[in-house]
Amino acid sequence: MTTRFVSFVVISLLAVSTAFASVPGHLEGYVPTAANADGRFGSVWTTDLWIYQQGASTIHLWFNPAGGDNTGVESVVLTLDDPVTVLENVVGTTFGTEGVGSIHYLADGPVIVTSRTWTAARTAGSYGQTITGVPVSDAAVPDTGQAGALRMFVDQRAGIRTNLGLTNISGVPLTVEVEIFTSDGAVAPGNSSFTVNLPAYGMTQINDLLARLTSGNREGLIVRAGVSSDEGAVLAYVSTVDNATNDPSYQQGFRFGY
Repeated sequence: MTTRFVSFVVISLLAVSTAFASVPGHLEGYVPTAANADGRFGSVWTTDLWIYQQGASTIHLWFNPAGGDNTGVESVVLTLDDPVTVLENVVGTTFGTEGVGSIHYLADGPVIVTSRTWTAARTAGSYGQTITGVPVSDAAVPDTGQAGALRMFVDQRAGIRTNLGLTNISGVPLTVEVEIFTSDGAVAPGNSSFTVNLPAYGMTQINDLLARLTSGNREGLIVRAGVSSDEGAVLAYVSTVDNATNDPSYQQGFRFGY
């Protein structure tokens, strides 16, 4: 294991030309959410992880639990002997813990990291969502305006819940401004604008995000998250879950430009 030593890597990779963002593999990134934890409505969430490589031999993995400063978290170091390494219940088995958080990875060659976070169905089988590792170059950073903020689209209706996840991928505390708009760009009615403070390498999930709005059915709501502090970098996602079945769907926040 090794303590975290890659803050400079994050900063330098964010400065790389966006032309490299299309390269299939990357050295450093995040699975923005992973779990070994109970959820709402009887759900029990587990994350399985796949690491694909062609040329990488070693990877560092950090599990950053939600709600705290994770500067001192140590990595688990894996040797990548095969093209695909499979880690079932990665939070419980590889990291030996419980809870919800993000997974930070850094490899010595290009990798693709993919996960499935799932819960057992109430009758048979399971429901789950596929979450692909996000390169650090896709994060939102300060002083980039609306173009540099992350956007996600959701619907508001009875019977589903939408959870918003925010992951600080930098070694400094930061503040994220979250705003919710209707499909025509107007401010959504209710408590649709708020800030979230995240510690270094911190992660949080805001459950049932749209409960902040006035009741109603609304399609195509825009959730926007950007860094309002002077430093830091953040990733964002939404997970929409059917309350009756616990069937989830995942959407990674994207930048419209910069």
